[in-house]
Amino acid sequence: MAKKKVKTKAEKERLQTISEMPCYACFQDGFENQAEVHHIRKHTGMGLRPPHSDTIPLCYSHHRTGKISVHLGKKEFEKRYGTEQEILKIINREIERCKEENQVIF
Repeated sequence: MAKKKVKTKAEKERLQTISEMPCYACFQDGFENQAEVHHIRKHTGMGLRPPHSDTIPLCYSHHRTGKISVHLGKKEFEKRYGTEQEILKIINREIERCKEENQVIF
C-alpha cells in the first residue's frame, strides 16, 4: 500500500483559503454560500487526486448535488459560469490580489 502524501504548508494554506471563500457560482448569482474545496480533475483517473493547487470554491450544490454542478450538470455549469480552468484563473488572481492588498477575498 502506498504511503499517503503529506500536504505542504503552501497546500494547507491554499485549501484553508479556498474553504473560507464563498462559492464562486453562487457569488456570480449574487449570493454568498459556504464553499467546499473542489479539485479540478484533468487527465487524472478516479483514484488519482489532482494537485491541491488546482482547487476552486464551490458549494455542495454547485459541486456535487445540483442539476447545475460540475459533477452532475457540467455542460450547463460551464455554459453559465465558465470552465473550471477559467474559474481557477479568476480565483488565483483574486487570491493574489488580496494577498498584495492584505484584504478579505471577494
